[in-house]
Amino acid sequence: MNSTIAVIINLPILLLLYLIIFFTQALSGKRQFYGVSLNSNYFNKGEFKTLDKKFKSLVTVGFIIFTIITLICIYSFKAYEIASILPILGFCIYEFCVFIYIHNEVKALKEDLSLEIKDLELERTKVIFDTDFINEKNRIIKKYSIYYLIPYIITIIVAIYVATQYNSMPDIIPTHWGLSGVADAHSEKTLFSVFSTVITSIGMGIIIYISSVQSLKSRAKLNTDNILESKIAHLYYLNKFAITFLVLNIGCQVLFITILIATVNASNLNTYIMWPTTIAIITVAIYQIYLYYKSPSKSKTAVYSVDDDDSNWIFGTFYNNPNDPSLFVQKRFGVGWTVNIGSTKGKILFISPFIIILIALFISFNNM
Repeated sequence: MNSTIAVIINLPILLLLYLIIFFTQALSGKRQFYGVSLNSNYFNKGEFKTLDKKFKSLVTVGFIIFTIITLICIYSFKAYEIASILPILGFCIYEFCVFIYIHNEVKALKEDLSLEIKDLELERTKVIFDTDFINEKNRIIKKYSIYYLIPYIITIIVAIYVATQYNSMPDIIPTHWGLSGVADAHSEKTLFSVFSTVITSIGMGIIIYISSVQSLKSRAKLNTDNILESKIAHLYYLNKFAITFLVLNIGCQVLFITILIATVNASNLNTYIMWPTTIAIITVAIYQIYLYYKSPSKSKTAVYSVDDDDSNWIFGTFYNNPNDPSLFVQKRFGVGWTVNIGSTKGKILFISPFIIILIALFISFNNM
């Protein structure tokens, strides 16, 4: 890798992270403002608007600083690997710290103003319980839960095949591949290096499967003004989300299978599979962001539920409610769903990706 390639790879990633966080509040719906439940009539008024501008200014300053750090790593120290990790990781941590700061400011401001303004809180509407709607929702979830299993089962079969071929594999196997699909890191064949790849593929697959199903199961918030129209809209978006999760499941499993095959054959990745699959995943993920933004559950008129209560959230980011049976709920700040860490299952699911990532990093550093 040379300096030009390092810049072409790393700066767009930083820019993308910056743009995502810059516009995150705009994509978060009309129920929470920087992770705090708030009547959307006040989003663009007075002190709240000032805090929004402050957040964006601080994020912009951070982007400039970490861009400079990236360029210093590349041009002054020729530390291409460090430039791919340290500035991006540092910027992510910085963004989160800025969010926590603004979140606390919004929360304190809301508490102060609530003494004078009585409608800052979301309207506490009655929860709607509709058995026909619930049955139809469950039917859709059950159908797609089966669909999601098919690509995962294929991954398991391939993973088992790779494990059975251990003795016939070359003594040196690839452990990392570049953007061109060419293996750029290798290690000696050991039980740990081979089976960690197998276990990682299976482990990430099951996390993706559970996350997809549980996201579909997350609480649907109907509109009390027009229940029939609201039910139709929710089921429409539920079907759309189910289809996008199906494509994402298939895409991820295809990538896992491609890596497993390249490992067992000690070969490069098949770019004719890798790149179209990656592009498909990115395209569908962007479309899912659009669906989430338009989702009726994020609208101002959706009914009030337990996950709208500020007391059940840590820093407006981590949902912690042992009394809520939901494993996943919609995020307050950003697009997507987050796990309920108040339950045992939620805690396990929350830490599992970090364990897998640590194992992967451990293998990578041992092979450097």
